[in-house]
Parts: sequence; C-alpha cells; structure tokens
Amino acid sequence: MTPPTQAPPQTVLDLLFTPDEDDPGAIIPGLISPDITEDLGRALENVPATLREAAVRETTNAVKGLLDADLTGFLVSGWQKHHQVIAAARRSMTAPGSIELVNLATHQITATQRPAVNLLVDNHRVATVKLGLSVVLDVTALVAGIRDGRLVAVHSGRCDITATLAINDTEVLSRQAHLELPGIIPLGRGIRLLGDQSLSAGLGEEASRASAA
Repeated sequence: MTPPTQAPPQTVLDLLFTPDEDDPGAIIPGLISPDITEDLGRALENVPATLREAAVRETTNAVKGLLDADLTGFLVSGWQKHHQVIAAARRSMTAPGSIELVNLATHQITATQRPAVNLLVDNHRVATVKLGLSVVLDVTALVAGIRDGRLVAVHSGRCDITATLAINDTEVLSRQAHLELPGIIPLGRGIRLLGDQSLSAGLGEEASRASAA
C-alpha cells in the first residue's frame, strides 16, 4: 500500500514541528524556560513559582504566535521587491481579468523577524526575551500567476525552505523542507502585490525584513 502523501507545511510552525514527530505545546516551553540563559534564570529566581509558570506560558504563546506565519506570505513579501513580478503586476492592471504568467528564475528570499517579549512583575520589567525567526526560501523554476495586480496562483516549481528560531540570540531550532509543486496552487481572490511597500514586511522595518535576491 502506498503511504499517504504528507501535506506540505503551510506555516513555519508546520515546518519546525511536524505532526508525526513533535508537539510544539510540549517542546516550546523547554526552549524558552528560564534555564536557557543565565540572565533570564537570575531575573526569575526570586519570583514565585506561579508567576514563573505564567511567564513561561506567555512567552510560549508569543513564540507560537511568531511561528504561526504563512510561508506563502514570506514568498509574497519577497516578490513585492522582485522587479519581474512588480512589472507583471503593473501590466496586469492595464488589462483587467487577464492572467499573466511570470517564469521566475532561481532566486532566494530571506525574511527575518526579531520581536521581544517583556516580562513584567508588579508593573516592573524583570526580564526581556528576544525572539528571532529567520526564513530562507530558495526558489527554482517556479511560475507565478498574476491578475489585476494580485498573485492568484503558484504553478509548478521547487522550493527549499530553511527556518531557524533563536531565543536571546541563541539558535534553538532549525529545520529544512524541500517542496515540489506538481500542479497549481490557487490563492482565491489573490494577494495584492502593489501598494504601500512599507507594509510588505508585516511587523515593521525594525522587527521584520524580507528581501529577494
């Protein structure tokens, strides 16, 4: 019997924690527990146990929220700076309803996000947990379908994805995935490619960056 084909990861969380191997709810607390850095451990050593547990729980939720990011969104953020894609999006606005296919040569998209979680006790900050997420997408022979200035489909191609999670500047988890796109992935109404470029990175310039090379 042929084993069922595993669905490609949709989010960074899917990539780092595969359903048949890992439970992010059980693993993440170990990654961000006070023992991960001496500074955080010292900051919480005199805090009551219930507050330490709450601090770990809230930081866990912050990590899960950071990782629950759509991988397609990283592609689009990079393509919003890709001259071929933007040129096609602009042309498509002059021919409403038509679809333009853009054959994208081998290129790399890199996105980084660096939010921070401040831990407060009685309104006083006792510690700061710095999170870092890096996503690198190496794209080969992929075709983008563009209509009315929007990405409406991703056609056959290959993509190697590497996602890395760091906490307080220490790498704690990194995984890779190789995706083969055998057909067409429709994107409904599509994702806007044109507009305010300052919004394309999602969390702001100081927290998130995306680039295509």
